[in-house]
Amino acid sequence: MIDSLQFGGCELSEAARTAQVVEAVWHDVSFVMKRQREKNLRFARKRRRAFETRSEFSSPARQSDLERERPALRRQIRNHKPGDPSRAVPLAFDKCGNFLEPLRRRIPVRQARQAHLLLELGLTGKARRQAWCGLIARRRDCFSGNSDHRFYTACFCGNRYCPTCGPKSFAALFVQHSRLRPVVESLLNHQPGDHRPRFLAKLDITTRNVGEMPTAEEVRQFNKDIRRLFRAIERNVGISRKDYGFLWCCEFGSANTNLHAHGVYVGPALPQRKRDKRELENLWREIRHDGSWILKIQKARSFEAALGHALKYPSKFFDAEPARLVELEVAFHRVRRVHALAAFYNPRVKREPGEEGPCEPGHCPICGDLLLDAAGYHFIDDLQREGRRAVDVVRIEAGRAKVLTGAGPPQV
Repeated sequence: MIDSLQFGGCELSEAARTAQVVEAVWHDVSFVMKRQREKNLRFARKRRRAFETRSEFSSPARQSDLERERPALRRQIRNHKPGDPSRAVPLAFDKCGNFLEPLRRRIPVRQARQAHLLLELGLTGKARRQAWCGLIARRRDCFSGNSDHRFYTACFCGNRYCPTCGPKSFAALFVQHSRLRPVVESLLNHQPGDHRPRFLAKLDITTRNVGEMPTAEEVRQFNKDIRRLFRAIERNVGISRKDYGFLWCCEFGSANTNLHAHGVYVGPALPQRKRDKRELENLWREIRHDGSWILKIQKARSFEAALGHALKYPSKFFDAEPARLVELEVAFHRVRRVHALAAFYNPRVKREPGEEGPCEPGHCPICGDLLLDAAGYHFIDDLQREGRRAVDVVRIEAGRAKVLTGAGPPQV
């Protein structure tokens, strides 16, 4: 303990000295509680790994662009803090469940019906996003200040059974999981000490149709049972998790309540003869305890064909009635649709340079400078009358022109 401390020419009492020492320690930047220090170190390692990952897949030119744009990015992030009401989707319904006046005169009838049904079933967030889907957008202005480089980014709901967003979700899933091709090729190669034939197959797993739509919890249980099925297959067939991969997607028939899964299997051949196949069906029957037993195995001609078979659900429903789309949305509310097992789960797939994609704010498709968000949402019709164009459309046109001419579109 310090014997004496001087403060303003006067000697402090023992209690005051103790309080001042404690105050000095707590204000010392090097003093951190052990638990807090471990937390800080864990976050630091996470940030370092994320930065190294970005640097690994970014070109030197891209890194220099990020360094140049970092001050503008800081300003943009600082101006839009989490919880900023200008970033929220506007209200769509009043207290009685009716559309608000600006939206009532512009929303299509089919879209309005689907949004109302979602609201009636308690999915208020999805109902609001569905109501505004494709009708409003945010202004995007180029950081260069050029008045001709003005765009907008449309607001989409992201619901999986939205006629607009569903196909986009399918395309994103297909691109994401098509990167498993190197893993598929390695699993199909002959392994030293393992002379079993290997094959690529489409695997369909069904449940007993009880005549009513299952709940989200029942869908989760179905996915758990599929995992239990493959744990049993590993024991009975004698394969390890590193020797095979399985990816599946849950869905229903176009007009029924039969929950089933379409999957892609790669690895050692599974029993396909009628006698041996019954063993797999018996395993599935024992796991489900509800009369489910059908398993269908069919060889696939390519990984892309099998992946398209597993993820084909968007192409089957979007012409259906809004009531059917809402039924499916409720059944899969907060439930993942696509799952992966064994070698397909969290694989280390090396990406090519340039696959890192644009940063969150985006870049001007004409001059390449930073695009900044303006506050608030506006109807797309009004933004188009201002002379703005959809930034995604302009980016596609610029990329196509660059490929065809080698120079890209002229700057204006």
